[in-house]
Amino acid sequence: MAMMRTLRAQGAEELRTLVEAEYRPGDRLPPEAELARRIGLSRNTLREAIGLLAAEGLVERKWGVGTTVREPHAPAVFSVTDVSPVRDVIRAAGHRGALKQCTIEAGTADDHLATTLGLKVGSAIWVIARTFTIDDVPAILMQDFMAQTIAGTLLDPSPLNDFAVDMVGLIKDQTGQVLTRMEGKIDAIPAADSTLWQGQDDDAGPLVQISQTCYTDDGTPLVVTVAQFNSRIVDLTIKRSFSF
Repeated sequence: MAMMRTLRAQGAEELRTLVEAEYRPGDRLPPEAELARRIGLSRNTLREAIGLLAAEGLVERKWGVGTTVREPHAPAVFSVTDVSPVRDVIRAAGHRGALKQCTIEAGTADDHLATTLGLKVGSAIWVIARTFTIDDVPAILMQDFMAQTIAGTLLDPSPLNDFAVDMVGLIKDQTGQVLTRMEGKIDAIPAADSTLWQGQDDDAGPLVQISQTCYTDDGTPLVVTVAQFNSRIVDLTIKRSFSF
């Protein structure tokens, strides 16, 4: 499986170099057989390479038309320091976003979650996992943990099944609590090592993982989130200012 991923990636890189050097947006690529001979790939590997470039938005495949070069789009750029709903960031970059999967399960707080969220061990919590796609490719996986009852209100997380609903807005609307800041850490992990990412995208690039706790203005922790970003699809940025 690792070898197949490597062949696809190498084929995609060779095809990308050819497309960027010799074709312009709107141009139609030659038939697959001709491209395969030119690059030195099998037809199957070439198709998979074209699929990777289509996922990146470099080319577009249409039945009966063939493969054409697309107009370049800005990548979906997420700021590590600023917080915006996933849907807004994707749309602002000119991409199509969607919620591929959402699972909501009742659970109990273990020692780590209890300490982080200020709960008793065994307290009832919600565990919510969502997979977001960008142009039909899995790009972001988010797993959220929170108490089932916040500020005396039993939280109903079911609206999160809608791509238009975000966690910050949901908590504010249902409980009146406003999340104003987050603290956490950033890690880089291979997609193959991620239990969350298994089955999402075999050709995902290295994952950027952000583990964070979200707080209200008075410092009350309400949500623990683990977010994994497919670096092949998403760019992450950071803004810093000098204090002198």
